[in-house]
Parts: sequence; C-alpha cells; structure tokens
Amino acid sequence: MPIALLKFPTDLLREVFQLCNPFELYKLSICSKRTQRCVMLGGRKNWKIRSNAVSSEVVHVDGFPRNFDKNEVLLYVDNLIYVFEKAAKPEDFFITQHFVGDRNFFRPDGRNLFRPEYVSIQCPDVDVELFGSLLVTFGIPIVDRLRIDFGSFESFSNIADILIGRNIEIKEFCVGETETRKVIDAVNYMSLINQMNITQKFECEQKFLRRHNYQLNKYPDTIIIKWSFWFNIGQLLNNNCVRLELEKSMLRNEELDGFLKEWKKAGTFPNLRWLQIDSMKIDKNYRILEIVPPIRNSGKTYIKIEFGWNNHMGILGPVRITKEEGTVGWLKVELGRSPNLKFLV
Repeated sequence: MPIALLKFPTDLLREVFQLCNPFELYKLSICSKRTQRCVMLGGRKNWKIRSNAVSSEVVHVDGFPRNFDKNEVLLYVDNLIYVFEKAAKPEDFFITQHFVGDRNFFRPDGRNLFRPEYVSIQCPDVDVELFGSLLVTFGIPIVDRLRIDFGSFESFSNIADILIGRNIEIKEFCVGETETRKVIDAVNYMSLINQMNITQKFECEQKFLRRHNYQLNKYPDTIIIKWSFWFNIGQLLNNNCVRLELEKSMLRNEELDGFLKEWKKAGTFPNLRWLQIDSMKIDKNYRILEIVPPIRNSGKTYIKIEFGWNNHMGILGPVRITKEEGTVGWLKVELGRSPNLKFLV
C-alpha cells in the first residue's frame, strides 16, 4: 500500500531520510522539487564527493596505464563507494548493483583501492548538472575532486555558481583536454575558476587559444599546466604554491634568472618545494644565477622530495644554491630537445 511520505511530520521525515542511503535519497529527490526539498531536511552530509565529467581517463597503477570509464560521480560514505554511472539504454535507468573488487578506485587520501566494495546506479545522465544537484540536495561542503572538459559553458557556469555561491572547498580541480574549437569561452571559464575555492591542486590539460591573455589569480598548493604559454613571469613571481609544474612554457632565461634571484631573498616564496618548467625558450645565451646553461653537477647526488603516499619528485646531479637566511635549494637546468629547469627546496 502506498505511503503518503510527504505528509509525515518534519521531525519524522528527517529521521527517515537519515536512514536512507545516497541512491534512495537521489531517486526521491528527482521525483519533484517538493521531494527534493524534503530530502534536504536530512541535513548536511559530510560525505566526500568526486566528479569526472569527461568520457575517459588513463590512470597509471603501479606504473602501468589503465583506461577506466571516468564519466561518473563518486560518493565516499563510511567504507562504501556509491557510483553514479550513465546508463547505456533507458531500460537500465536506476538499476543498482553491488560489487567487490572488480574495479580500481582511489581513496581521498590518494591510495589505490584494489578490492573496493561499491554500489553502482545507472542514471539517465552523468554530468556536471547531476554533480551540482547532489551537492545541493545533500549539502556537501567539500569536493574531493572535480574534473571537467570544455563542453557546454552554460553547464559549467551553473555548477560554478553553486560552488562559488556556497563557498564550497574544492580540493582538486582538473580541466581535461578537448578539441580547441570548443574553448572559445576559455576567458570566461578562467574568470569563474579564479572565484572558486580550490585549495590543494589545479591541473589544466587544455590548450587555450593564443589570442587572449589568461590570468590565474589564486594559487592552490599544487599547479600543473600542460600548455602553459600563457603563464607569465608576473604570475610566477606572485605564486605561493608548494609545487608548480609548467609544460610548453614561454619563459626565458632572463625571467627564470629574475625569479631565482627573488627566491634567494629572505622571506620570499616560503611554501615552494618543487618547481619544474619545460620551455623551448631556455638556451645558453643568457646566464642563470651567473651560470651559463646547462646547469648541473657531474656527481651522482640524487635529491628528492615526498608529496605523500607513492608521490615524490627528484633531481639527479643538481647544483646547490642558498637563500639569504640559509634555506638550501637544488637547481638543474638542461638544454637539448626538451630544455627544462628543475628546482627543489
């Protein structure tokens, strides 16, 4: 016999919803605006959420590339993972299945789960709109990871409004690579990204159009940019990152020399531990810290830094440089087919 659930007293509804799992709450919330508001009575959920609004992603596990379907939203609730996946056909809508150990997932602390226990639900659509709906419905205050591509600017704008308006912390934000013709609104994307509360990592794989001057105004702990021709010396001097990696850069010897001289001053760049810049503009025609590139030590000294579980960077044969107050840094500059600068503190 049907139950008139919405006629229950508010306190009783809240208790009922607190006993429901995320899939049950999700299915209730999409029935109507009224049921969504009722589900929200369950209060804020301190669940961890991840979204990968891209078609696929290659993930390296133990050094081997594995291609997983990543167009999904993940909720980490206690010791169980709830996976929202796009259904292949309408008759699969809202089918749920329980699994143990046949997928690889990464825990919020970065460790790989080789035999995870998880539940999957097939949804009509899995995109940033679903992600935004879950954020609002469950009142989730922190996004563990959000990965998007340059599909619809309207869709991204809608989710950005939620993230910015609620000042939701985004630990990791990644812009995946898509066709260049789809990045016409890249300037508008960057404006919204600068308003987001990204705290730990910003990663950008997209090659932007060159006719605009892009500006990143906020610096989380880690920044990794694949096509960084737009990241200029002003942004380099203003950054307060722990780890900064720039590929396809346009930075020249003169600019890198100026940055390192600034670093040597007392009190500058107190957070910096790792800097890597790949740039075809690095050559032997201008000294860096009074040294003609390449800059390296012929010895076999290997200096490395740990950034967490199974995550470290290192330099073989670097040259030692010292700040005014005594902090030691290690520098290596190489030329050749792929000129690069590596700097470890």
